[in-house]
Amino acid sequence: MMLWGKQKKIEALVIKHLNQVAETLEYFQDSVYNYLSGNMEQADSLALATHQAESRADDIRREVEAQLLGGALLAPSRRDILEIIERTDGLANAGEEALDYIMLQHVGVPDNIKGQLHMIGEKTGEISREVKQAMEMMFTDLAHVTEHTKAIEIKEGEIDRLEREAIKLVFGMDISLAEKLQLRGMIEQLVEISDRAEDLSDRIDIMVAERKM
Repeated sequence: MMLWGKQKKIEALVIKHLNQVAETLEYFQDSVYNYLSGNMEQADSLALATHQAESRADDIRREVEAQLLGGALLAPSRRDILEIIERTDGLANAGEEALDYIMLQHVGVPDNIKGQLHMIGEKTGEISREVKQAMEMMFTDLAHVTEHTKAIEIKEGEIDRLEREAIKLVFGMDISLAEKLQLRGMIEQLVEISDRAEDLSDRIDIMVAERKM
């Protein structure tokens, strides 16, 4: 059972967009890892690759929107796909925004918080892969979509815990309040991807439930 039927052109574009968002997040993750490791030149190069990949995702999103607004699929399905692709695109936007925050402000990251930030990055990568599988199954295997949306919810909770631990560490450090606030802002930017992924998974769950009624 599939969510939107056999509209192959729309399906191909949605999956193409999904793959581009996943590529954007991979560049984002690699850029953050290099930044934390002090490889600033490589981090800058990967930040540029992130921006370019996000721009390509925007181009594909606009192509999907043009197809849908031109009359592809029935109205309820058009609304669903427009909302889903916009929320998926928001993941790439969040990665780009996080890198802008880090790079433009040259955020200094103390060594004793880098472990938590690495773990947030790893969990974010896992969420990205679960999003990809959930979205793909919406076209091929609706019965198993919620296995992946549930995994997203669990991993988002784990990232919330890491966020709280990291912020607690920051405000226990012997650094200025301005530095603490800047680090907290960085952490909040990094976890925004998982927050948006959870919102997306919630919307997917609703659509799947509606199709099963």
